Amino acid sequence: MPEIPSPLIDLLSAESFTAEHLPDAVNFCVYETAFPDKIRAAFPDNTIRLTIYGLNDSTLEAGLALKKLEAAGYQNVKVLAGGLEGWKASGKAIEKGAATVSQSVAGRYEVDQAASVAEWVGRNLFNRHAGTVQLGAGTIDFRNGLLVDGHLVVDMTTLRCTDIADPALNAHLVAHLKSDDFFSTEKYPNAEFNILTATVRDGVNPDEPNYRIRGDFTLRGVTQPLDLSAVVARKPGGAFTAQARLDIDRTLWGAIYGSAKFFGGLGQHLVNDVVHVYLKVVTKEYPVAH
Repeated sequence: MPEIPSPLIDLLSAESFTAEHLPDAVNFCVYETAFPDKIRAAFPDNTIRLTIYGLNDSTLEAGLALKKLEAAGYQNVKVLAGGLEGWKASGKAIEKGAATVSQSVAGRYEVDQAASVAEWVGRNLFNRHAGTVQLGAGTIDFRNGLLVDGHLVVDMTTLRCTDIADPALNAHLVAHLKSDDFFSTEKYPNAEFNILTATVRDGVNPDEPNYRIRGDFTLRGVTQPLDLSAVVARKPGGAFTAQARLDIDRTLWGAIYGSAKFFGGLGQHLVNDVVHVYLKVVTKEYPVAH
């Protein structure tokens, strides 16, 4: 095996480094904004020879790191040709850290209500409004590192508008949305999503939804099927996140105010049927049951 001068720097994420890396490599993730500062702290002598590597020769992390290091005054930097994948393809040894998520994780994780949120956007004929609503108590189940089912609760009483600065107008809109015209939050304070199936989507890019999730969504006391695509990932500390963007036709759950499907001659009182929702669910770091 050819000798590689030390220090040898792995530029990929901490998760990637834990899964596999070159022998004797140290991890300084180039995707972190503090990358140059961490390098300076670790190697104050900018004349030192550094060898860096990314995933392969097609991805851009090594080139990005080279520019950042040169800008920081490091002129003796070498990029390892082929990167991690080239090293592996040549049959050379690699080191691995802890077991991957798919090998180790099982249990029921509670929803971290403070870190989870649903952001919504609604539209009418001339305007759009945006806001948030908080998640209540809920759980997500994992088996062999894969999401299998879960139960989410949306606290509809926390519905807020974030784009109207005038307090009186803001309160007026929120009261309208909480009324029987829309979401009847006094009668139905919670909406619920029961996850029935979660299917891994193979062959997608890392930033694309990697799960297809199907379940029953109950709003205003009405239950309808709901399908969504989500990005599910695990944080280094152990918590999971699930992010999804979905379009919900409110009229399917009986919120028909201002809908052209049900009323005529609406004029400026027309309200779009579809509410756009960005959902972020974060779990606690440790499961409550195995």
